[in-house]
Amino acid sequence: MKTTAVLLFLLASVARLFADEDGGADGKAYKCDAPNGRFSVRADQEKGYGQFAVEIVEAASQKPVLTFQPKARFISAAWSSDSKLVAIEQNRSTHESAVSVYFMDPKAVKERSLPKECVEATAAALETMARKHSRKADSLPFHFTSEGLQIVKWLSPDALVLSVSGMGWWGGVPAGDNDTRFLAEYEVTIHFATDGTSSLQKTALKNYDEL
Repeated sequence: MKTTAVLLFLLASVARLFADEDGGADGKAYKCDAPNGRFSVRADQEKGYGQFAVEIVEAASQKPVLTFQPKARFISAAWSSDSKLVAIEQNRSTHESAVSVYFMDPKAVKERSLPKECVEATAAALETMARKHSRKADSLPFHFTSEGLQIVKWLSPDALVLSVSGMGWWGGVPAGDNDTRFLAEYEVTIHFATDGTSSLQKTALKNYDEL
């Protein structure tokens, strides 16, 4: 694959994070209110580049119900339509970003785990789709290192679409010089159950390019 194509792929995967509404390097405070107006995600850039103070604040009391300090260049958030779940995206570098999901429990804010397919280096759901597009892999083992999770949209109050992008290779462990490297980007639909678990509902391969 040509260098230009590689650059276009990487730029496309992070372009949304440079939108004006995201908290970032310009030092502006970020604010994203829940649809019901009860809570708000707020982020302020700490002293020094790449550090944020992020809070979920109760509107009535203006008191934080959750506080954390991720290392990030940009922060953005998306609320579910019923205001019970919020996804907070933290862009850490050109090639790395993460998404955390929180449930607004009446007693305490609780973090929700993402399915293993989004966070583990090898996942059958991702491998199957990539193998259909590979030109040289044949029966070689699949290895994928997720470098970027990005918010796409909430489909419903309990279904979130994320973009999962990263690099991988077909071959052994560790990777050898003759193994086939690739870039891949997927869109995954995640369902959040009332018992606090999550599951992968749908996977779509958006880009696959061998290097």
